Parts: sequence; C-alpha cells; structure tokens
Amino acid sequence: MLFSKGPAGGRPHSGAEDESPLSGRRILVVEPSQSLPLALRGVSGVAITIVPLAAIDATLIARTAPDVVLSPLVCPEHDILDLARLLEALGYHGALRAYSAPLPNPRLILAEVRQIWHGGNFDILELPPELG
Repeated sequence: MLFSKGPAGGRPHSGAEDESPLSGRRILVVEPSQSLPLALRGVSGVAITIVPLAAIDATLIARTAPDVVLSPLVCPEHDILDLARLLEALGYHGALRAYSAPLPNPRLILAEVRQIWHGGNFDILELPPELG
C-alpha cells in the first residue's frame, strides 16, 4: 500500500510525528493533474520525481529506480493503460498506482490493467476531491 492512515485522526502521515511508511521510497509521478497530489505534499524522506509521459524511457527508469510509479487514472495526455504498456515494454515491474476521485466500480479497471500489467502490483487510490 502506498499510503497509510495516521494515528487517531485518520490523516495520512506527514512524516513529522514519526517516520513515514514512505520514508526512503522513490516515487515517479507521471503527469500529475496538479503539481503534486495533496496526499504527497509535506511527506518527508521521499524522493519524488515528476515527469511527463513523453520523458519516460529506460534511462529515466534506471536513473530514478522508482519503488512506485504514480499517475492519474486518466489525464488529457494518457490514461493508466498507456502508462502500463510503456512501463511493461521498458521492463519496469515495480508497483504501479493510479489515483482518481472515487469510482463506481474500480474492479473493472483493476481487471483491465492487470491483463496488461504482468507485474501484477497495481492498485487504484481513490482520493477524496480535496486530496486529488
């Protein structure tokens, strides 16, 4: 799981109170809808690289060595299927996460992506609008 709930208040960890579960992680963020999802802002101890889809190649994957690739489920330039196909072709087999507003049936999308994402480590993070 990419995010975990914080203590009592149920807020995502910021890393300020204690060590974040994301501490030491390398996250590649592709085409964020706004500069960075609010859920990642203020998280410390994380290496975040933000790139457009067109910048992703084998050299970038080798240089950044991401633990997880994070992208909007759908954006004007691409959708998560386009990204999954590209990452698969480049030999990346780490975690892939899409984020979106709550969906009526995320299982349909999960099944479709998992058909082409052979690493199998794919999930959708349904974020409330204020965190997207």
